[in-house]
Formats: sequence, structure tokens, C-alpha cells
Amino acid sequence: MITPRFSVRQDDASVYVTIHAPHVRAQTIEFDVDDDQFKFFASPYYLRLTFPGKIVEDQASTASFDAATGDIAVTLSKQTPGEEFANLDLLTSLLATRRERDAGEQPGRPVIEEMTDGDGVEAALQQAYVDEDFDWEIPQTLAAAGDEPVLAGSATYGFDQQYSGYLAHVHGTANEINEVADPERMTAEERRRSRIACEDAKFDEDYYMDNYINDEDIRPLIQHQSQAQQALRQQRAHQQDSAVDQLAEQLDQTLPADNSDFTDAEKQTMLDLPRKTHIISNKQAVYLGLVDILFAYALDLRINLDEPSVESAWSIGAVSSSLSNLEQFATLRSVVVACFRRALAYPLYRNWELCERALEDVSAMCKLGRRALLKAMLGLKRLFDKHDVYYVYSKLYLDDYCVWLQTAASDKVVRSLARKLHHFELDKDEIGWNLDAYEDLALMTSESDAGETMQIASIIRAIALATTSRHISDSDPSDSNTGCQGANGTATAQCQRLYGGKTFRDIPECTPKDELGLASCISSVGADALHIPACNTSMFEGEFPEKYLECIGKNSGISYMVEVSEVEVIGGTVVVM
Repeated sequence: MITPRFSVRQDDASVYVTIHAPHVRAQTIEFDVDDDQFKFFASPYYLRLTFPGKIVEDQASTASFDAATGDIAVTLSKQTPGEEFANLDLLTSLLATRRERDAGEQPGRPVIEEMTDGDGVEAALQQAYVDEDFDWEIPQTLAAAGDEPVLAGSATYGFDQQYSGYLAHVHGTANEINEVADPERMTAEERRRSRIACEDAKFDEDYYMDNYINDEDIRPLIQHQSQAQQALRQQRAHQQDSAVDQLAEQLDQTLPADNSDFTDAEKQTMLDLPRKTHIISNKQAVYLGLVDILFAYALDLRINLDEPSVESAWSIGAVSSSLSNLEQFATLRSVVVACFRRALAYPLYRNWELCERALEDVSAMCKLGRRALLKAMLGLKRLFDKHDVYYVYSKLYLDDYCVWLQTAASDKVVRSLARKLHHFELDKDEIGWNLDAYEDLALMTSESDAGETMQIASIIRAIALATTSRHISDSDPSDSNTGCQGANGTATAQCQRLYGGKTFRDIPECTPKDELGLASCISSVGADALHIPACNTSMFEGEFPEKYLECIGKNSGISYMVEVSEVEVIGGTVVVM
């Protein structure tokens, strides 16, 4: 049977179901209303919806079929007019059976549990029905490394450590996200040590210092307002006098239309999700894994200004420890530390402020509630499903998160997580790479380089107007465009650029028209040649072993030291290569 596409809305008195079932015969359509369930059948389509409240079939209930569009519009009356049916836009939860729905209301309760004594029974039953209030900073106990299975194919990973065997041949594919040497055998502790070692090896201090100093391209990304933050700002505009915590509690019921309304593609993705009931063994780890994946997604969106690129799937997977190293976290701090470490070692831009902004984006998503998180996960799933290798991470993580967010995730826990992230502070020392020292070194190097090159840069600007193959004729002793003037009033100056792998400028007896009144010392960058026709060459003897060339201005007498790699004397003129 085929599950048709459908949508649901409501008002105070009724629930409206629109079913898209093209090419069916009207006389074959059947409906059934039973307490809180609505069933539709018309071969080859079958749809069963379980509502959060009771419905009745009365005189106000109607059904109509538009053969042109294939849409069937059904109106069902609420047994209690005015009752609000929650989460009607979470389509996967509506498709659940009554048993699956009841299991989802008791998250984590095992189907079969062996009780050892009377006291244990009572305590376990109380715990099974409690909506968790996690302390995000207290680690939960993980199985000891020696107690974990090490046989081939017996290691577990993925959403709530529920999978194995999916990565048995990962090294035979072009999977550039995975960093685990042996996913089917390595224990969680071994994977963690391997992850940290990979991050330490990948971190490039020169890259980090360069991004710290030369942040012209990064600064707009830091200042960018993400879609989640824009949505949150819209909410605050309507709740001007509300505190942050009060706002977080209201957002789930008052989401703006552009965040709470799912697109047709998103609705179809939700319909295609596997039908399953999650029996979570480590609920806190599941929420922490959500933070890890959302951080990688938020960072990629910020770097690409909310437009994912062809490299987004790899970039997200590389930054996420859950995807790249099958990590399972025990505390919120361990998640954020891992997120920052990988964000400073793998992406195109590696900047501390950029990481902080990405974490703020995750906090904003959590404040917007489960629907915003679900939309983010659906966007992630769309990225990974399109890739012919990375689709496996949808099977291991994203599909389950999309179902779990609709059926079993707790609004209370999500709000708690949002508050913790909003007030979270991380010191650079916790990363383990001595970032403060590298930043100080970068600043010192930048200031030193600026001091040494400022005077030479002034000379470069003074002659920047010289153009290719420009000649100053005898009848024109002065030319403001080239900045060259004949010495002693004579019109003998010639400025020219000779073509060939290196740039060569020849200005005999010229003085640049510069406010500094310096000698004609012409500098260039990289492999370009440096011609200094009016420099003191007395310091050079033999093979010119000195590292620096001394250039003395003809008019000012100011001396400059220019670093060189090789010098030659061509026609009595010093040429620095």
C-alpha cells in the first residue's frame, strides 16, 4: 500500500485533512473514524492518522473529491469543541499507531526489563515516567573500554549507538568524512583518542594566525545574521518585555510562519521517513549529539551565508565529531570543546569568533523549539541524501533524529539546552592548542612587518602610476602620470617595463615624485625583480654574501635595508632578483 501525501489543519470546532490521491475512483474511497483515529482507503492508497484528541463523525463532517487535482478534502468534528490538537504539522507523529504514540509519551521506557527486587521495581517505574531534567555538566557513566565488544562487526555507533555493520567497507569508498580506522572493532574510548589525535595533527598554527590577522573575508561572516537569529528577533519584537527564558517557553506555540510551516518537499520527506519507535538507552547523549551536528550545520550555513555549497556535506561531516568519528558525548562542555577544536582545524575559515557565532546560532535554533530543529535536520538530510557516498549518515543519524524530534523529543529538555547554550562560556585554554600565544605572536609579527615595510610601501605607491612601455620624450621633461622627472632639469628620463617572467623597471637618474623626496628605489613583490639604480653598493663585495641591500636616498640621505635573495651587477647597476 502507498501512503498518500496529506496535510492537516484545524480550527476550534474541526480538523481538516487534505489527501492527495490521484487516479482513484470515487466509489472505491472508504473512511473510518474511531475515537482518536481516522482511516482512509482507496486502492492503492492507505492512510491512518492518530490524533492527540478525539474526533467524531457527525452532520458537520464532510468529504469531497476533486478528480482534476486528485485532492480529497475531509472535515472531521472535534469531540470537544475548542480543544487544541498539538503538533498537527509533525506528520510522522500522526502516522504512528496508538501503541507507538503511547510509547513515545514514555521516552526511554524499555519494552522488557528484568526487576530484581520490590524497591527496584518502584524506583524504575517512577524513573520511566519522569520527563528528564538533565544536569548537562554531570557526565553519565559510559561502559569501560574493557567491557565493550571488540569482535569484528560487534562495535555499535550511530543514533543512540543502535547500528553496526554499515561502515564495514568504508575504506573502500570515497568517504572523506570518516576518520575511524576500524569502525566495526574500535571501542568508544579508542575512537575518542583517535579523534583527538587527528585534530591535533590537523591543526595548523600558521593557518590559524593568518585567519586571525587577515580576517577581511571572515568579518562579514561573523557579522551575518543567520535565519534562526532573524526569526528569534522577530519573536522578540512581539515580546518586547519578555525575559529570555519566558520567550523560550512561548516560541514553540508562536513560531513565525516561515519557520513553523513546512514546505511540500519537507512534508514528503517526513512521510518517507521510516516508521519506528525509539527506545532510547542514553537520552542525554542523544541531545548532545544533536548539538554537535547542529553546530557543524550552523557553521557551514554561516560560512556560505545560508546557501549550502557542493562541499557542504563534507564540511558538515568533517566538523561534526558524531559523523566523522562516531563520537558519543557525556557533557555539554565536551561537545562544545570538540566542536570548536574541529572548527579551528578543518573548514576553509578557522576563526574563534566565527565559532562563537555558530554556537549562538545553535542556541537560537533550540530557543525556536522542536520545529526549527526538525527543519534543520530535514535540510541536513536533503544534503546528505543527494551524495552517493555520504547518504550513509542519513541512515545512521539523520533519519532517526527527524523521527525522534517529532515523536519523543522533550520541549522541556530543548528549552533547558537552549538556556545552557545561551549562557555558555568557553576559554581558549580548554581547546589545548595555546591559541592566546599564537594570537599574540601573530599580532607581534604583523606589527613588525608593518614597521619594516611601511617605508618601502610608500616608495611602491610613489611609482605605482608607471605604466607598461611608457616613454618620456625629450620634449616632455616632466610627466605626472609616470611620476618620473629628468634629473638636473634634463629631459633624459625613461620609464619602461620589460616583458618576461620577471618585472624590471629602469629609471636612470630619476627621482620619484613623492612627498618623502626619496631616491629612486623601486620595490616589488614575490619573484619580481627589484632595480635600485641609485643605491650605495659599497657594502657588496665578491659574491654579495649579505642578506640585506642598503638603499640610500639621493636627496634625503635616509638609509633603507631591503631583504634580498640574490643580487647581480648588470651594467654597473645593482639588480636584486
